[in-house]
Amino acid sequence: STYFGDVDGNLDSDFFFKLLEQSGTYDADIEADFEQLFAGYAAGFNRYLKDTGIDNISDPSCVGASWVQSMEAEDVRRMHLTPAFLPNFSSLILPATPPEAVAQAKSAAGKTVAAINPEQAGKSQSLATSPAIAKAKKQADRQQALEIAAYANHLYNPTDKGSNGVAIGSELSSDGSSLLFANPHLDWSAFDFRMYAMHQIIPGVSNMLGANQAQRAHVGFGTNGKVAWTNTVSTSKAFSFFQLELVPGNPLAYYFDGEEREIESIPVSVNVLNDQGELSEQTHTFYRSHHGYMIGRFPWDQTQAFSLRIANEGARGFQGGASAMSAATTVRELKAAINQYQSTPGINTIAIDSSGETLYGDLGPVVNLSDQQLIDCTVFFGNAIRGNSSDCEWNTEDDSAAPGLLGASQQAFLFRNDYVTNSNDSYWLANPEAPITGIPNIQGDTEDERTLRTRSGLSMIAKRAAGTDGLSGNRFDLDSLASLMLGNQHYAGQLLRDDLVTLCQNNGSVVIDAGTADAATIDISNACPVLAAWDVTSELESEGSHLFREFLREAKDGGSRWLPESFNFAVAFDVNDPVNTPSGLDTSDNPEALIALARAVQKLTAAGFALNAPLGDLQSVTRNGTRIPLPGGEEFEGVFNKMSLGFDTANGYPEVTGSSASWIMLTQLMGDEVTVRGLTAYSQSSDPTSPHYADMTARLSTRDLIAIPYTQEAVEAEAISTLTLSETVR
Repeated sequence: STYFGDVDGNLDSDFFFKLLEQSGTYDADIEADFEQLFAGYAAGFNRYLKDTGIDNISDPSCVGASWVQSMEAEDVRRMHLTPAFLPNFSSLILPATPPEAVAQAKSAAGKTVAAINPEQAGKSQSLATSPAIAKAKKQADRQQALEIAAYANHLYNPTDKGSNGVAIGSELSSDGSSLLFANPHLDWSAFDFRMYAMHQIIPGVSNMLGANQAQRAHVGFGTNGKVAWTNTVSTSKAFSFFQLELVPGNPLAYYFDGEEREIESIPVSVNVLNDQGELSEQTHTFYRSHHGYMIGRFPWDQTQAFSLRIANEGARGFQGGASAMSAATTVRELKAAINQYQSTPGINTIAIDSSGETLYGDLGPVVNLSDQQLIDCTVFFGNAIRGNSSDCEWNTEDDSAAPGLLGASQQAFLFRNDYVTNSNDSYWLANPEAPITGIPNIQGDTEDERTLRTRSGLSMIAKRAAGTDGLSGNRFDLDSLASLMLGNQHYAGQLLRDDLVTLCQNNGSVVIDAGTADAATIDISNACPVLAAWDVTSELESEGSHLFREFLREAKDGGSRWLPESFNFAVAFDVNDPVNTPSGLDTSDNPEALIALARAVQKLTAAGFALNAPLGDLQSVTRNGTRIPLPGGEEFEGVFNKMSLGFDTANGYPEVTGSSASWIMLTQLMGDEVTVRGLTAYSQSSDPTSPHYADMTARLSTRDLIAIPYTQEAVEAEAISTLTLSETVR
């Protein structure tokens, strides 16, 4: 706001980050190596600006822009020390305001002043005692709680984001090596989540190859030559809302264990540039209980308010956690490093080592509430915890890296020599041969239906091990791993297509919107042969894949990560066969499936798209006027190669519209040998004038992964060009 004024959310952002600065978030002591790394990051950025000149930057979105400025090491430090995902909650924290009925609950000096109008208080009490109004309020509160909790969960763990991680151990590889497939799914349009490949070699010290987001100065998803790891989104609870019981007459005080506590007021001020080019100071007040920052959207009235506590606080990752992980030589050392610091927020870790062992672990900072506490302390239908008693506080164990975190010994993990995998479901079926049980409920559910992408991955691994996937042998190597994980098999189609064809053939037409003015009879007969001939993939040449996609999307509860519950399945979910069930369609009674198919036919026909059009004709991205067709499918299709592509009635699926494949990396470790293949799905550069703006995206289209050199000698031998820089960093 100092430079650009109160536009584009600048002021809210400034208030929030000023709050973090003022609260001491950025004052933590961290390892000297990271201080140097952050200083080097800033120096490199500044050197580029100095050598290039702002007016000579090639990217047209940046050239000559006043906002392109040099940075300091402190800027980089703050980017890294900002608690992951906490800024996502700023939209809840910023609007938190005490009720207007209190004219002045606390003076600037901090003195409590009761200012409730007695008549208003009496009126409120009488209204609350009205049964009809009380019932309506309860229903409204319930609905509001559900909506806000869903919104908050989306902020911390967006449902369309996730990842695939597959680790193959020595028992399931063709030569006794270990193999890792990494593919985080991130929003292509969100620059702050854009992944960049990077390779950092400090001769004689470390060799890290992988990728991370642009604002990160170190490798995240990658390998150090002895261990390779990737991450997926965890189902563990990483935050809690606490319901405060307010002191009557003072919404800035609450009861805890029978005693009154004050809600702290935290004013922050920032400079704002106005239209006349003048600076003025603006102030916003935040509020905090001992649980955490107060939030809006949940009610803050005369009786209750809510605050937020997140598990990922502190700088543990830069006080030893990240260094210990990068120095690990086995997956057991990697797990020990993560357990010690618990600094990997909101993620599962899937890893391999050069001895052939694999690791799955949900090991980051997790809320420490016991199963009994979740029963006794939960309010608002599971979306908040009672905040008036120490009985409902987060617990701390001897092996908790920080107060309130679930102890490392209680967290879900699995070592295997065949395989482990995760695609954003809970820990339960990291390997169906060894289901993980006995874990606190705070980490997720067990013995329930798995999402389609999870089932797809597990199914492919099982078929490979059985030798029934059409490839030679029954073990993995890099080629077969890449072929399967990027092979665009359509798992929902495998489960439902044949029965859908039967349903279609038995019902030439379907009535939709029956009993309404929009009722229509849709001829679906042309869809039957298309679905019957479909190859049940989402490859470029696949004909009919888009028809099945829209069939799933048009289901009453379509677009979810599971098969539509509105369908009648031939085989219901079986906890003893969770990979393969539910499956099939009841071909004698399935009205919702028929209606979904009819709506899909109607939509595609109205848009002018042939039902048997090749998917590559409809699904693409455009780079500098060149169309690049893309294979892959949506989350709700169970296509492992996740590409989020919203339907456009004019253009089909012209652009990636949500989280999709980003950094794709396959690593093979065996002794001292390291083999890596990979690419960044949207290409390495966001500059449309760069030769690397679309080159890797074109390779993604044909699954042409790049062989990436790992050792210093191999890098030097394959280097296209070399630039040597020397810069003094204080």
